[in-house]
Amino acid sequence: MFIFRSFTVSPVTIRQIFVKLLALIFFPLISFAQIKLDEKITLLDQKVEITVPSELTTMTNEMWKLKYRNAERPILALSDKNVEVNLIGQFTNQQWDEKSLQDYVYFRIANLKKTRTDTEILENGVKDVAGRKVGYFKFTSEAIGSKIFNYYFFTLVDGKIFFFAFNCIEKLRGTWEKTTDEMVASLRTK
Repeated sequence: MFIFRSFTVSPVTIRQIFVKLLALIFFPLISFAQIKLDEKITLLDQKVEITVPSELTTMTNEMWKLKYRNAERPILALSDKNVEVNLIGQFTNQQWDEKSLQDYVYFRIANLKKTRTDTEILENGVKDVAGRKVGYFKFTSEAIGSKIFNYYFFTLVDGKIFFFAFNCIEKLRGTWEKTTDEMVASLRTK
C-alpha cells in the first residue's frame, strides 16, 4: 500500500528554486568570461608591444625558481598571484624569414614532441596581426598533478624570432585561451 502526501510550496521556496536554476544556467557563462586587457608592455626599445591583463605581474625570483627552476630568466616573465597563469617572452638569435613562418611552427612542434611525448597539439598556424605574420600553436601537456594548457606564439623583430610562451592549468583554459587570443591580436612589432 502506498501513501501519498500532499505538500504545498510557498512563493519564497519557488523563488529560491528559480534563483538556483538561473545560477546553474548562467554560472558557466560567467566563469568563462574573458579577462580585460588593460596593461600595455613594451620591450626591446619599443620594438615590441603587447597588451596584457593587469593581474599578470612580473614574476619574483622566487616564483621563477619555483616554476622554471634553473632556466635562464627571459626578458618578460609574468604570472598571476597563484603562479597558475604565466606569460614569458624572449628575443632569440634565430634568424628567420616571415614567408616561411609556418615552417618555424612545424620546427617548434617537432622539437617539442621529441622532448615532451605527453603533448597533444590542439591547433597551429600563422595569423596576420596588424600587417605582420604571427605563428602560433596551442597544446596540452602533463605536469605534476595537473594538465597544462600552452599557447606559444612568435613573430619577427629585425629578422629574428621573438617568442612568447603562455601557460595555465587546464581548468582555467576556458577563460585564458580567449584572453591569450586577444593578447596575440594586440601584438605590435616595428
